[in-house]
Amino acid sequence: PRLHKRSLVAGCPPLKAVNLGGVGSDRTPAGIAKLVAPKVIEHQIAGRHKVVVCIDREQRARCAPGFATDVRAALMDELEGRGQRAEEVHVVISDRTFEAWLLAGAEELHAGGKLKRRPTFVCFEGAMGLRQRKGVVELDRLLAHPYSKTRDGVALFEALDFRAARAHGPGHRGSKSLDKFLRTLGI
Repeated sequence: PRLHKRSLVAGCPPLKAVNLGGVGSDRTPAGIAKLVAPKVIEHQIAGRHKVVVCIDREQRARCAPGFATDVRAALMDELEGRGQRAEEVHVVISDRTFEAWLLAGAEELHAGGKLKRRPTFVCFEGAMGLRQRKGVVELDRLLAHPYSKTRDGVALFEALDFRAARAHGPGHRGSKSLDKFLRTLGI
């Protein structure tokens, strides 16, 4: 919801976020669909026709786009089984976690004084990171203090240069999954 409320990204529609409290990295696409379906239905009943489900890939071996396809197919089946429509339900997978989106803009966050240390990596998307902690160790080092998802994560996200953080491909350090998320929102 901060994307719209803070006008961090021009053209961002109003968002109503629901935190699932964690999906679990061992849950199957069908298990995720059973967990997410009631929340999607709540959005639909409230008149929100476009629903974007965004979860972390975590340490799953399946690639982010493939995992998103699997989850969406399972969610479509689950919703249809409950008599609900599924055509305006989208699934985006952050690769591997939300922290990868922050690290995609680490160079600009450092230049803006939000990170004490300059990043030494080129692109973090899809990486497990040091000690397999999916970006937390890297953020600890860049911040020069232990990273807090609720304090630092919010502040860094609000300071993110979204144009740079979503620029991916050869010669770029941005996040393909952040770009996919923003494109899904129509941005």
